[in-house]
Amino acid sequence: MPDWITLSKFLPQLVYPFNLALLLLLAALLLIILGRRRSGVLTVFLAFVILVVCASPLPLVLYRQHELRHAPVPISSSPTADVIVLLGGDVGLPVPPRTESQLHGNRLLHAFRLFQAGKAPLILVTGGNVFPQEGLSAEAAYSKAILASWGVPDDAILTESKSRNTRQNALYSHQILSAQGIDRILLVTSAFHMPRAAAGFRHAGFEVMPSPSSVSITDYRRPKLLDWWPSLGNLGKAQALMRERLGILVYRLRGWIE
Repeated sequence: MPDWITLSKFLPQLVYPFNLALLLLLAALLLIILGRRRSGVLTVFLAFVILVVCASPLPLVLYRQHELRHAPVPISSSPTADVIVLLGGDVGLPVPPRTESQLHGNRLLHAFRLFQAGKAPLILVTGGNVFPQEGLSAEAAYSKAILASWGVPDDAILTESKSRNTRQNALYSHQILSAQGIDRILLVTSAFHMPRAAAGFRHAGFEVMPSPSSVSITDYRRPKLLDWWPSLGNLGKAQALMRERLGILVYRLRGWIE
């Protein structure tokens, strides 16, 4: 029987825009085969509408609104805290054919810059592997190694390597830090993920100062026509937005955030 975390990764796939459109097209084909041509055509039209809307600029507008709920601030203007808590999901494991770990985003670099600026004396790196990986360590171990290679002292890096989702990030981090009397944290994750993460860590008992990184939607100048052209990139943003909104809904229903 799949565990809850495995189900949480699988079930949303059924309602993501692209997958939902495919399911509707399959349903339309079945309806047409069964002689219900009118219903089949309407189902094809619905699938088309979903793809067009989700590939339009609308998801970018909604994504940006969500991403800026905790606006990024310059490192120099960041408040200080007892520890920088860095959430996992930024470092790719050395899974073949990779020969070493690699960075996906800006979280690790952002945490390093905060540390270099003296915003906190410690970094807690969180993140186990969502699914077991034979012969590989938890993501937190590779994140720690990268920070050490950049010059962060070993005794300034703590690791939490059991968590498989944001909820566990918060709970296991609180177990580690509360034992040291620490509750004031600079929380580092992607700007898009920050609303759910900050709420989860507050619910776990932390005083949270959000320090978002990896901002996706910027004011990069380009021809206006490109802003209105449907794209697979927009479809991906729609899926990410749906996944995060579903995550927030589930966390609220389960009492993990206010």
